Parts: sequence; structure tokens; C-alpha cells
Amino acid sequence: MRKIQRLLLASTAMLAVGALTSGGAYAQAQSGGGEASAQLEEIIVTSTKRAERLQDVPVSVTALTQDVIDRNNVRELGDVVKLSPAISIDYGSQPGNFSIKMRGIGTFSNGIAVESDVAVVIDDVPIGFQAAAFKDLIDVERVEVLRGPQSTLFGKSAIAGVLNIVTAAPAREFGGKAMILTTDDGEKRAGFTVTGPINDDVRVRLTVSKSDYDGNLKNLTTGKNVNGSSGLTATAKIEWTPTENLTLSLAPRFNHNVSSCCASAITELTPGLFYQGEPGFPATTTLRGITFDKNNHFIRADDRIGGGNSEVFGATARLDYNFGDTSPLKGHTFSSISSMDRWKMTDFQDIDGTDVPFLIGFPVANPSGINSGAVINGYFHAKSVTQEFRLTSPGDTRLRYVAGLWYARNELDRYLNRGPVLQLARYLAESTNENYSAYANATFDLTDKLSLTGGARINRQKIDYNFHKTIFASTTPGAATTLQEFSGANQDDAVTGKVGVQYKWTPDIMTFATYSTGYKGQAYDLVSTFDARVAANMPVPPETAKNYELGFKSSLLDRRVYFNATVFRADYKGFQTSVTSFLPDGTFLTFLNSIGQLRTQGLELDGVARITKNFRLNGAFAYTDATVVDFPNGPCNGSQPAVADLPLKPAGYVGAPGECYRTPTTNGRVQNLKGKRLNNVPKYKFSVGGQYDIDLPENVPFKAFVGATVRWQDDINFSLNQDPRTVQKAYSIVDMNLGIADREGKYKLTAFANNLFDKRYAQGLGNGTSGYSAPGVVAQGKTWFPGRDAFRYFGARLDVNF
Repeated sequence: MRKIQRLLLASTAMLAVGALTSGGAYAQAQSGGGEASAQLEEIIVTSTKRAERLQDVPVSVTALTQDVIDRNNVRELGDVVKLSPAISIDYGSQPGNFSIKMRGIGTFSNGIAVESDVAVVIDDVPIGFQAAAFKDLIDVERVEVLRGPQSTLFGKSAIAGVLNIVTAAPAREFGGKAMILTTDDGEKRAGFTVTGPINDDVRVRLTVSKSDYDGNLKNLTTGKNVNGSSGLTATAKIEWTPTENLTLSLAPRFNHNVSSCCASAITELTPGLFYQGEPGFPATTTLRGITFDKNNHFIRADDRIGGGNSEVFGATARLDYNFGDTSPLKGHTFSSISSMDRWKMTDFQDIDGTDVPFLIGFPVANPSGINSGAVINGYFHAKSVTQEFRLTSPGDTRLRYVAGLWYARNELDRYLNRGPVLQLARYLAESTNENYSAYANATFDLTDKLSLTGGARINRQKIDYNFHKTIFASTTPGAATTLQEFSGANQDDAVTGKVGVQYKWTPDIMTFATYSTGYKGQAYDLVSTFDARVAANMPVPPETAKNYELGFKSSLLDRRVYFNATVFRADYKGFQTSVTSFLPDGTFLTFLNSIGQLRTQGLELDGVARITKNFRLNGAFAYTDATVVDFPNGPCNGSQPAVADLPLKPAGYVGAPGECYRTPTTNGRVQNLKGKRLNNVPKYKFSVGGQYDIDLPENVPFKAFVGATVRWQDDINFSLNQDPRTVQKAYSIVDMNLGIADREGKYKLTAFANNLFDKRYAQGLGNGTSGYSAPGVVAQGKTWFPGRDAFRYFGARLDVNF
């Protein structure tokens, strides 16, 4: 405990003087082009749906600027986690069920009819199905990390927070940029942007990017690496100003991504086991050549181990009209934002994790005789249409407001075929949700220093589903099948709001206090375990939140230091999440639960300091205490007693926190998780770093720079059931870079080393035998899913501007 206290005190002290991480999220004057200013640049954000100075916004928001994004080689959302301590990601068995968390809160679900808790918004358009957000991020001008419920302005899928991504606009002068990157572990990236005017009224911007990374696990059967991805992304923006007051824009987009993700390597396995208990397939054969230890990065699989091929087609059309001086709405802006996106993914997975045809002898009592292994194949489809009408008042009056109408329709379907014998399942799930809402948010200056803020959103959700499930008479090949069909529809209305007070002690120091509520609509558990019993209990009730924040923002020492702090507490009721379990044959099951109550509270610090015109330091720190307040029927873990060893308790019995028990009304064993920490949420997390620009003699046509970043996080448990075998201990990662940039800002060459000291860490841990067993043997096993930089790698990047 004393060690943690010392770390917290040291981090707070560093933040107070500006010694904070390069992922801290504030822009600095660009290096490499003339004499750099000793002041920090002003950051403009749109977190309140109007352009405002970051330091004036009474919102817990961190802005990752283009400079920070480029310096940290951000490629996708997973890289953003390194730059903002408030964010974490839960990785599932395939890209369709990844989950983003904010302050420890985020929905994990394999079903299509469960919305995310964190909204991903790109250029004012939210992504309809969160899995579609896990693709390359290109031509990004800024990523705003809005923490806590944002339902009033961003809708019901923002109950835990928002990632507001802003891409660059077309320029009024011709120009462009290009980038290439390569690493010693096989990652390659290349991209270019061209922008400029077609004539006095029309401007365009075109960006194309290609990336490829094989992964950091090796399949010994095929000789190929896995847990990587490759992508091709193209975006364009066409902007037309036919009159002084009117701007029209069209932004088409395309992405193709191939992922080989989500494989886990076995790190522990009891000797003498057989796959599915078959004596003909001992682990020494099915996993030949693999040594089980904590660093194992080898697997075996005869099929594509896992992942998906996805494509996104879409476009956003926008109209902005500024009312003239003769209008009653002088200074107001009316905006119409329309979007359409189609996302599809074909997924696949070798679910047995071997390269032998074990089904020949499975099950042992009645072998199937099928000469193959077991696989999953299927697809996801999502079609999203949105329309927003918005009226924004002038920004220089005592009363400032934004109001709008919002409509969205998401059509989703999921087909899954798993088998042909092991974990046999086949279903088609279809779901549609429609949302209608009206919102308004206003700020009124009572005095030059004191302001009041208030807002509200009225939302109506309509949701329906159809579920078609194949029932197999047996696992015998050619056995008879029947079809079960379920359907349902529901509607729910909700009101969310926000009130706050803001006080400017000086023009550069501000404090604020806010209270806000959040809402996420009803859900259906459309997964392979869906049946008549589950259907009778649908839908899962809505999720609600109450959030309290006290914040401090400052610009100090003639704008050489930004320092911000936020204290928060939020209560979530009816939290929707899937809990997981493994059957003895390795079957991975999920069940959607509505947890009674969660609480997240803590402290967040971030800032940046410009020590000299050549030396800058940035940083961020988060203390997050995210716990279960009420969940009496949570899942037990494998280290707790089996069902046969538990006495039957009376109906309505609630055990002591951490007690595993069973009652006549519970399905198997459950435990009371009251007071337990949420999974994959470090209590302490921070990063510290910076960059120093080196002046060289004037006859040298370039400057040099060197930078470093250290990020550290406390231990976490990847399992909500508090499994002691799925704990990732605290770790720190050090990244370094050095390079040169010409004095006119035309090119920059950077060499970097990520995870310089080769520190191993996992993005997921599993406690299970992966389907291995033997008669009379108490089997035990463990797997890990390594992070992208869990192994040290080196690379180089060239940026060219023209």
C-alpha cells in the first residue's frame, strides 16, 4: 500500500509541475519548422457540439491532437488506450464482440442486440455497431475522450463516455502529406493525403492508407503469424460554399480489413492430458513443439485460427447555414447531418486449437467418425442511417445554446454455424432499433465569472428481434433437425439531463461542478444459448446512470503549463453485460446479465508543460475505483467449490460477499459479488514522458529530437468472477524515439523502440484446459492473449509534407 501511495504522490507532484506523459493529450507547437514558441497552442474541441477552447469547457475531456497521434504511431482504437488512462478494451473471441470501457464501464456482449456503453463518433456521426469502429484511423485531426455519461448531447449509447473523432477538413491551398512505417516484427504502413481547391467555391481532400501486420503469435502448423490485421482505407471530403452563408459537404468512406486476431497461447497445462479425453490425441502430439511457459507465443491450428474479413461503405452529407445580419436568428448556425453506413464481416475460428482430425474419435463413447476438427463460421451485417438537425447559437453572447432533433435506425443480423460436432450450434439473429430524440443544452453567464449550464434529452427507442435456431436431434452426422423461431418487439421512453455550475477565478483558472444522468435502452440476449426460457425473460431492462463531477482547469505561467483535474462518482443501475464460463470440453458460453448496481469513482489528472521552446513534458493519471454494489447472483469461478460440493440453500438466499452457493431458483452455482472490483480496470494508471528538440548548427538543414514515454498500470483481473488465475500483475512499458526534421517542416524521419525493456503483459488471460482432460486427472491450464507490444520491437517512420 505504501508503494502505491508513493507512486500516487510522485505522479501528482509531477503533474503539478507539468512533468506529464506524451500521451497526455494536449497539442504543442510543432517541431521542425522555424522558431518554436515557448507557449502552448490553444486547443479547440467540439465536445459540447460547438467549437470551444478546451480549457473553457466544463466537461471531463482529453484531446489527443494530430501531433500526439502521429508521434505515438496510433493506428487503431487499441492504440488510444496507451494515451488515455481512463480507457480500456475487453477483447473477445472475434472482432464482433470487442468492448470499449471508460472509467471501468463498458458493455461486453456477443449479441447484436446489446448496445455499447461508449459511443464512437466520427465527424458527428456515431458508429451504429461498435465492432465497426475497430479499423484503421486515418487523417485524424483530433480524438476527444469524453469521460462519464454523455447521453444528453450524444444519445443513449454514450452512457459511459464518448470517443469523438474529428478528421481533417479540405484546405484552401494545395498540399498534402505521405507516410511510410516499417518495424522489425513485420508491420508495414503507408498512406498519403492530397487536398486543395478545385475552384474558389469547391475544396477536396483525399486520403488513402494501407496497413499490414502479421501478429505476434506463430502457428507452427502453417508457419504463419496470427493476431494481426491488414487494412485498406480510403476517405474523401468534398466541400462546396455556393454562397457566403452556406456550406455543403459530402464525405464518402471505405475500409477493408482482414483480421487474424483473438488467438490465445497456452502457458500452463497439466501433463498427461488428451484432447477431449481421446487417448489417440495426447497433448504431446496435438501441441507438439510447444513449450508451456509464461512467454509461450506458439500455437497449432489447421484452420484459420480466428478473426474476420470486414468491409465498410458509407458517406456523410452535411449542410451548414449561417444566418445573416438581417435574420431574426442573426449569428445562429443551422446544420443538417445525414449518414448511411453498411458494415459486414465474415468471421471464422478454429475452436479446437489443434491441427489433428480429433472428431474421428469424438465423443469417446460414440465416435462421430468425421475426419476434421471443429470450426465456427458466420457473418455480421449492420446497416445504419442517421439524421440530425441542429441549431447553434452565437458563441459570444451571455446565453449560448445548442438544440437539435435526432433519428437513427440500425438493422443488424448475425449468422453463426459452429460444429460439426463439438459445441454444435446454428442460428440466425436479426434485430432492428430505431431512436427518436430531441435535445437542448444551454449555458448562461450570470456574471463575468459565474455561469450555469443545463440540458435535457428526450429519447424514444423501438427495438425488435427475430431469432431462428436449428435444433439438432443428436451430434450424429445427418441427424434430424428442427427449427425454433422466436420474435419480439418493445418500446421504451427516457429523459436524461445535465446541470452544472462553472466559475472562472481568473481568465486562466476555472472550476466546475456537474450532475448528469445517462440511459441505455433495452436489450436482447441473441446468442447460441437463446431458447424459450431466455425469450420469456426478454428484454433485459434499460441501464441508467447518475454521475457527479468536480473539475479544475488551468492555464499557468503565461500559457506554458496546462493542468486539469477531475473528481468523479457515478452509479450505474441495471448494467448490461455478458458473463462467461467454460464447460469441461472447452465450450465458451456467455449469458447476458443485468447487474443490480455498479459504482465507479476516482480522480483524473492530466496536463502538459512547455519547459523551454525545445523541451515539453506531458502526462495523465487516473485513479479508478470501479466496484460491484449489488450483484447477488454473479458467476462463480473455477477455484470455488463445484456444484456437487455446495449445499442447497433456500430460495431467496443471498450469500456473503465472495461466497459461492446454489438455490432452487439459480441455474447452477452463483456468488455474491458485492464489493468486488470490475474486471480489466486498473485502480491506478499513469504515463509520463516528453520530447526534446535538439538545436544543431545553422548550416545543418535539419533539427534533431529525442523522446520517451513511460506508462504504468496497477494489477487487474480479467474475470468478473474474481478468478485468482486470471490476474495480470502491475507492469510498466517504456517507449523511446529519436529522429530528424528539416527546418521547413517538409519531412521527418523517426526511429523508435516500443517496449524497450521487453516487458511481457497480457490483454487477456484465461483459466481453462482448452478442452484437454484425462480420466482421474485433475486438469489445470492457462492461456494468454499478448498485447501488440508485449514483445519489444523496433521501427522507423518517414513523414513528408508538400
